[in-house]
Amino acid sequence: MKEKKMQWWKILLIILFLPIAVIYYGFKYAIKFYDSNRFTTKQKIIYTIIGICVLACLNVAIDKTRGPKIQNAEISDVTLYKGSSKKVNIIVTPKKSKISETEYSGYDSNVISIDEDKIKAKSAGETTVICKVTDYNGKSVKSNKFKVTVNLTEKQIAEEKKKAEEAAAKAAQELEEKRNSLSLTESIRIKDKSKDIIDKLLKAPSTAEYPGSFLDPLEDWKMSKKNNLVTVASYVDAENSFGAKIRNNFIIQVQMNDDGSGTVTYVQLGDRVITGKFNENV
Repeated sequence: MKEKKMQWWKILLIILFLPIAVIYYGFKYAIKFYDSNRFTTKQKIIYTIIGICVLACLNVAIDKTRGPKIQNAEISDVTLYKGSSKKVNIIVTPKKSKISETEYSGYDSNVISIDEDKIKAKSAGETTVICKVTDYNGKSVKSNKFKVTVNLTEKQIAEEKKKAEEAAAKAAQELEEKRNSLSLTESIRIKDKSKDIIDKLLKAPSTAEYPGSFLDPLEDWKMSKKNNLVTVASYVDAENSFGAKIRNNFIIQVQMNDDGSGTVTYVQLGDRVITGKFNENV
């Protein structure tokens, strides 16, 4: 009688779905075994007992390879120098528990990074970490909250100090330049503010015409800035109370702050000083 060969697709399915295949064929051949007339009832009982013993031994062997279920995980505090790394030492209870997965959370990623149980120090500082530990039985526990401290070597301290000094010097220089120069955006904003101030002083503000064009919005607007004091000088053409259009020069001074806000300290329209005292230290 020609032996029947198993088709290739069945072999592939068995490989892909091995646990299901084992259960399926186990039940299939068990039913076939018990329905068979080749064995006596006594033999079937003996083989059944042997099979149960074998399965029990296999289960015990598998449990031993997995180890006992984890109950607790302790991790000591860690101290590192910037740029160095260290593997996390996890002490589990019972000691024979076997770790399959670890997951770290709660730490400052600017201070450290953790990859494959290795802590790498990125910058000076302190952070706390919690580790979720899972054993081969699928049991998970959370470790204690342990602290990681990152220090700097003497060389690194000197480098950080130098960088801080350079950054401070650059910031001071930029602030000095800002206090003594006007950007285009700042100039346009001050121009609009000056127009609002002068409009309130005119008899017919709706007739006011200020210098400047679309192509050159700051034409005939003289502006200077020294130690955050902005001086604006320009003119306005507007009707007076008799309906005649006349030109009045005006001067406005604004004391600026580093955050961009400011206070009007002096306003002069024509020969009239409206408010404040002109600061000549410009």
